[in-house]
Amino acid sequence: MKQGFKVMDSDIHVQEPHDLWARYIEPQFKERAPQFTNIPDGSSPGVWRFEGKVFPAYIDRPERQRLAKVRRQKAHDRHEELGRQVGPEEERRGEDPQAMLHAMDVEGIDVSIVFRTRAAHVVAVDGLDAELTAAVCRAFNNWLADFCSTNRARLKPAALLPVHDVKLAGAEARRSVKELGAVALVLPNQQVNGRPWYDRYYDPLWAEAERLHVPVAFHGIQMAYQEHLGRRYLDNFAMAHAVGHPVEMMLALGSMLTGGVFERFPGLSAAFLEGNCSWVPWWLWCLDERVEKFGDDERFPLKMPPSEYFRRHCYVSVDPDEAVVRYAIEAMGDENIVISTDWPHDDSAYPRAIETFLQLDGVSEASKRKILWDNCARLYSIQ
Repeated sequence: MKQGFKVMDSDIHVQEPHDLWARYIEPQFKERAPQFTNIPDGSSPGVWRFEGKVFPAYIDRPERQRLAKVRRQKAHDRHEELGRQVGPEEERRGEDPQAMLHAMDVEGIDVSIVFRTRAAHVVAVDGLDAELTAAVCRAFNNWLADFCSTNRARLKPAALLPVHDVKLAGAEARRSVKELGAVALVLPNQQVNGRPWYDRYYDPLWAEAERLHVPVAFHGIQMAYQEHLGRRYLDNFAMAHAVGHPVEMMLALGSMLTGGVFERFPGLSAAFLEGNCSWVPWWLWCLDERVEKFGDDERFPLKMPPSEYFRRHCYVSVDPDEAVVRYAIEAMGDENIVISTDWPHDDSAYPRAIETFLQLDGVSEASKRKILWDNCARLYSIQ
């Protein structure tokens, strides 16, 4: 607990070990599995290679390498101010469940929902071999289940799905929930193979999540080889990150709300994580107004405005230092907001994330209690 508040992190992260797929992927896929490669010139701590591409996306381009150095330097300076360990090894602590539990103790976090990092990057390519993609996801989910087995009461796995093929995604959802104990199904916020999230192609997946009584959790990445807003700003990482997370998240949420997904699947819940939350009131107003004026009632028959589906089905995460959340709460209430620390990433507020949130002005103690525990426990069905 932190200052008398129970805390659940809706979105803490692992850092995949360099030999994850070498150890966990099925033998027939081993030669095509993602591989980690050190960069001798020091331009990067290292990269992943998979199916002829380098990850993070475009990191082999000079402008991306330059901005990666800028990011590392700024993180170094910020970490010194926070009293946080400095250097590339800090983020690799995410490979170790004991390090995660220690970080949770420092922050006062009781339970964390554990998400992928690089595993989402390597499958963010349109046209990937579906069977290979499914094998990559299975291997990651198996490793993550082993990681979380260190303390199953406090570490809850969120399964990565191979959404290039909806049948394979449904099968992995069932396996991950029933056999591995996953409490959420992780999806990217950008489109896969050019399909919007309301495309009927995905209906079997929404039906499976509904049957399993687990939420789908949308989470962005900084850059992708898929259709992704960050690709417009390869020379401006501040813009690439800003649009790759919040703005792509707006599009994912808008697609689900206006495309009738929650009307077709009234038992489905969805989380939209690590994309801030203070834009939500305006976006809901905008979607309500557009649907009223322009909505295709025959193709997308909605019985309620998008904002009402949001209130009944959706959750968004607040950043610990997102001071403007006070205005979002005033506009939309506090029942649909959870918190994410983003540990161990270099832009997280660790070791002062929860402390920072608790110091926000204009957010009542009752709202903080809901955001820190109650809403997240309801989202993930955790007592």
